Amino acid sequence: MRWERDVPLAPLVRYRIGGPAARLARPRSIAELDAALRDTSGRGCRVLGTGANLLIGDGGVAEPVLVLEGEFGTVRVGATAIEAGAGARLPALAQAARRHGRAGFHFLEAVPGTLGGGLRMNAGSRDEGLWDRVEWAEAVTPEGELVRVRREEAQPAYRHVRVPADWVFVRARLDAKPAEADAVREAHLNFRERKVRDQVYDLPSVGSTWKNPGPPHPPAWKIVDEVEMRGARVGGARIHERHANFIVNLGGARAADVIGLMAETRRRALARLRVALEPEIHLWGFDPAQLARVGAA
Repeated sequence: MRWERDVPLAPLVRYRIGGPAARLARPRSIAELDAALRDTSGRGCRVLGTGANLLIGDGGVAEPVLVLEGEFGTVRVGATAIEAGAGARLPALAQAARRHGRAGFHFLEAVPGTLGGGLRMNAGSRDEGLWDRVEWAEAVTPEGELVRVRREEAQPAYRHVRVPADWVFVRARLDAKPAEADAVREAHLNFRERKVRDQVYDLPSVGSTWKNPGPPHPPAWKIVDEVEMRGARVGGARIHERHANFIVNLGGARAADVIGLMAETRRRALARLRVALEPEIHLWGFDPAQLARVGAA
């Protein structure tokens, strides 16, 4: 493993937006990950999957960035469970469950990203999340300790788990008992068709921009619509006409364009509806003032 310098991040993320990483390493084993974490001890680092839920600032990120490769990409189907590395793609996990007739993974169809990112944000919906399937997940601490976390310890919630932010997920075991194969395939097909129909895949985006605020408020897309931001554009970024909670890159968009759309949407939602929208996407490389404009902690 070696550290690369000034690595462009835009080609590595789904948005195709963002500046470089000052340093980037690609550990292929827990031993290499441990070495990288020791090397960054006290300074912090960021872990990049496919950048499926991430906006990176135009100036890039100063913190070291880790991309998990090698053994972290494995997916193994056992008698009653699936074990996978944190670098495994969620579509590959869904495909393995579908191919082997394992129920309960249909909600991962057409969901980009990696298992590690899915564990960190409890990928799924308000009603069903990845941690509903998790028997245990393992993470490496900044001190190099391998820790096993069970569901009740993680306390998963909507887009959140109570696992320290500086722990790096490395693998997980997911409950995957055999089920009737045709029923599994039908569930996957129906979910995928509905998701592809309702969401945006024709232009670069990172999925839902805002978290749904929950009752008594309407869903985030409807709030964006009600404040007349559907279709709004700043530079190369536009709020999609079909799904108002998606901001797409029309080509050549900058992070500043996306932040501009987010800030104006949030301003209007506060002024007109008294709703404080919170970003669902993660934001790297922004100063506190920029983060405050879009309601990010």
